[in-house]
Amino acid sequence: MSSSGDDPADKLPSGDDPAANTVLTGTIGFLNAGGTLGTLLQGAIFGTLVSVFTGGVDLIQSIVGVPVAALGALSEATETTIDATITEPLGIVSTTAETSATEIGSQFGPFAFLVGIGVFLGGVWLIIQFLQEDETSNLLPIPVGLDLPFVGVDEEDDVE
Repeated sequence: MSSSGDDPADKLPSGDDPAANTVLTGTIGFLNAGGTLGTLLQGAIFGTLVSVFTGGVDLIQSIVGVPVAALGALSEATETTIDATITEPLGIVSTTAETSATEIGSQFGPFAFLVGIGVFLGGVWLIIQFLQEDETSNLLPIPVGLDLPFVGVDEEDDVE
């Protein structure tokens, strides 16, 4: 054997191949090539400490990684929900408004702006009328005078 240090038996085992035969062969080769037992023990103790600290770091990363992954998934779900419930319907409303404006403009010509304002104000008036209606237990949502006593809540005359 040459003592120039190029022989694999002259080096401490690297740990790349954790098979018992490889570690034992490397250790015997290191000691036969003039390596000291102190150096071997020092490498073993250092390797053990490094693996313990590496395991601790991996444990901390796992503990931190679980809530981070859950929060990441929650943020993606929130973004998808907002897109599905707000952004997409707004696209439909926007397209409908553009189409309505185009059709009103083609039918009413120069009076399209006035008709558009009238339609808008009419819609606002309908919403205001709906919000001002008293709550009732009528069978039908339109005021037809049909009030069944066994359907809905009992109403009393409120004195104002």
